Amino acid sequence: MIVGIDIGNTTVEFGIIRGEEIVSFKFASDRDKTVDDWLINIDFVVKDEKPMDILISSVVPPIEEKVEKAFLKYFGKSPLIIGRDVKIPIKINYENEKEVGIDRLVNAYAGLKLFKPPFIVIDLGTAITFDVVNEKGEYDGGMIFPGMETSIDTLFSKTAKLPKVKLEKPKILIGKNTVGSIQSGIYYGYISLIEGMVEKISAYYKFNFSIILTGGHSYLISSGLNIKHKVVEKLSMLGIKFLAEEML
Repeated sequence: MIVGIDIGNTTVEFGIIRGEEIVSFKFASDRDKTVDDWLINIDFVVKDEKPMDILISSVVPPIEEKVEKAFLKYFGKSPLIIGRDVKIPIKINYENEKEVGIDRLVNAYAGLKLFKPPFIVIDLGTAITFDVVNEKGEYDGGMIFPGMETSIDTLFSKTAKLPKVKLEKPKILIGKNTVGSIQSGIYYGYISLIEGMVEKISAYYKFNFSIILTGGHSYLISSGLNIKHKVVEKLSMLGIKFLAEEML
């Protein structure tokens, strides 16, 4: 058994990896949780099983530090931090490699294990990231946009009369009330953003890319996209799995 931990801005995912099987548990990315709070979560997930390896992919250092201490306290064994203890075997064409989020590189690496390059990984989470892997299998860079929920939260917090709405696919394109108008603007706006950016990236490189969707809103967006794509729900956890297998 391998335990993979993916620490993001919204959720912390614990994955129990046994061969091809991955069972995931998600907890809120609560920066106020203590080491002992995380110990309770660990105990709930692993139930005294002893993992071969524990790997952490993180973009939230304060939570990463507490989770690392909790695993050390629980097992007497420090987890391996991806990017620090475990290097991701992919060439990075970024001006400063340290600026690239580990989550983006883990996704790109997982994509290389699953698909033939070139491809674009589009991760629909707190932020929406486009990560380009070129025809040589190199991480070439990408784009970052506010996520769908982030846009809704900002709209609600910055306007006096607009309500906070549930993120879902609207029944009709043109909203007939305020809620419907916001839902349509967010949903179809992001559909257009994704389709438009894929077209621009393809024109920039002068070849076509395979498109991989992942993240919490990938299935929601997938249903409205008019471009060929694949949804890989657990791409980050698969990346952690593949990195653990590289170590064996």
